[in-house]
Amino acid sequence: MSAAPQEMTERRANPVIGTGAEATAVSNLKRRASDKLPPPEHRGSGARAATTWAILLFVMGNFALTFYNPIEFDPYKYLYRGWTWWGFNDMKKSPQVHNIALLGSSLMVSAVAGVDANYLNKTLDLSQYHNAKYLDDNLRTRFGGTFKTLNLSIPGQMPSDAYMTLKAMVATANRPDIVVYGVAPRDFIDSTMSSAADTEAFQFLRRIVPIDNVSSHVFRSPYDKLQWYINRTFYISDHAADLQLIAKEKSEDFVNKVVARPQAIKPFTWWDRIKLLPTYLPGEIRELAVMTGPITEDAARKRWVNNAPEYIERYKRTDQHVYKTQFFFMDEIAKFCKKERIELVVVNMPITQYNINLLGPQRYMEFVMKLRMFSLANNIALYDMCTPSNYSQNDFHDSVHLNAYGGKKFFDQLVNIISVSGRTMQAFVLAGKDLERHQAVANTKNPVYQ
Repeated sequence: MSAAPQEMTERRANPVIGTGAEATAVSNLKRRASDKLPPPEHRGSGARAATTWAILLFVMGNFALTFYNPIEFDPYKYLYRGWTWWGFNDMKKSPQVHNIALLGSSLMVSAVAGVDANYLNKTLDLSQYHNAKYLDDNLRTRFGGTFKTLNLSIPGQMPSDAYMTLKAMVATANRPDIVVYGVAPRDFIDSTMSSAADTEAFQFLRRIVPIDNVSSHVFRSPYDKLQWYINRTFYISDHAADLQLIAKEKSEDFVNKVVARPQAIKPFTWWDRIKLLPTYLPGEIRELAVMTGPITEDAARKRWVNNAPEYIERYKRTDQHVYKTQFFFMDEIAKFCKKERIELVVVNMPITQYNINLLGPQRYMEFVMKLRMFSLANNIALYDMCTPSNYSQNDFHDSVHLNAYGGKKFFDQLVNIISVSGRTMQAFVLAGKDLERHQAVANTKNPVYQ
């Protein structure tokens, strides 16, 4: 009586053990299943072969696409519409010939925007306005001829960005006769930047300008260098941003057709996105996003703000690698201008004594001496406009940015210095005459030419 329950328990624990018929049936099932699968060693080799073929096809596909481009990508069509994108798209659309180009950071942006808004007596949309009307008229009054300035200065521009900007301008058949480049210490030692490739401007402009000759000074980490090499080698990686933009557009079109857009009192706009995600694409702007208008002198004085915390952060960790790299790009700008026969004028921008003290007077003087050595080595005109005694706090928005009245003082003084500077003065005189002749010929062929 006790044997039967024990036998039943053993059968439940191991169902394979049972009658001869049951064991045979289970054995046959296992045999048929195993007959359908390759041996373990063959299964491993098959997976390796599939992986090898996938990699081979990917490499061959990229290699073929290098020589046969099925899609003509537009380098100006870009997902991230920052300051540089707006400037170059404006230049591309305009038939206007420019004989002067302005480069620089927000220090130059602020000076030009403030003085021109007052001079023209109208509000300017800085995503659309890339001129320097007050400077043009000042130059024409002093030297005669005609001057048309293209302002390609942008907030945060470093010498690496300026180098790419100038090369891209020439690459798009807009060669200026003169470049006026305003610099300041932050452009060379910004602690928030670790390499030249960190900026929005550089990421956009590398779509237009090849960087093979400067790549060793752009990419700092082995990972960045490897990524650049992969992008340079593989077509799909190189055009990842273009393919991403196409996928985004196609998916949006599909969703809009399949799923009706819900009724809304107010559509979701770029402005709503900025409020919701302020750190997403921080350098992106849209039309009417950055406006500047006429201002009275009294109102300008009352708007002064203390931006010391920002510059303490920018100055506190001076990176000698970044410092040397940015002066390398200054040399590259000088070499490029010499090759293209462009007169380069470098201006040390005015900043307050307060900001100099944040940096440290000794560090500031080292920066000025480095600029002077650069100027002498490359035979470049350097104008040191940073004389704190010439400016007061009333001329600034904060510790570094000139307001409309400080901007007017700056450009008046700059033109005065140029007018007594021999070679540089002659370069401006010739540039004005050449553009005047060019416009006279254009007006003869097309009376509506502006």
